[in-house]
Amino acid sequence: MVLPLIPCHITLAKWIFQTYPETTDHVKVQNQALRNTYMNLLCDIIGILYHTPLGYLTEAELSKASKDMCDLTQAGFNLDWLQSKLDMVSLEKKTSEERILELKLEVKKLVMTATDLNSERKKEKKKLKKQPSWIHATKDGRLYFNFF
Repeated sequence: MVLPLIPCHITLAKWIFQTYPETTDHVKVQNQALRNTYMNLLCDIIGILYHTPLGYLTEAELSKASKDMCDLTQAGFNLDWLQSKLDMVSLEKKTSEERILELKLEVKKLVMTATDLNSERKKEKKKLKKQPSWIHATKDGRLYFNFF
């Protein structure tokens, strides 16, 4: 029994052959079920690289896509066009994650600064509520002023 291409992959396979006709020029696999399995795998990789937002892509998925591409290349597929996409997506994801870490550190510093400023503000507010040092109260509650 020959496993067919997944229906949603048929349109994608047509696009691959129209856009990158050299993709299967060197594939020597005669077994149709295996060829279909390879094409389904290729379509899955394309789905991951072209349709998954970076924030949802995991390192495991990128690693699996890379391994699967190696397997397809060993089977004779020419995937230079897809390798460049994998490299670009991997670099963009890494760059974005590094920037997110930088921003988190920056936010942490700003929060610490804001906390310090808030503490200083509270101290100054307390000073305003205190009686000035030049006003003194006697034991019986009378106030006298010491200007000198």
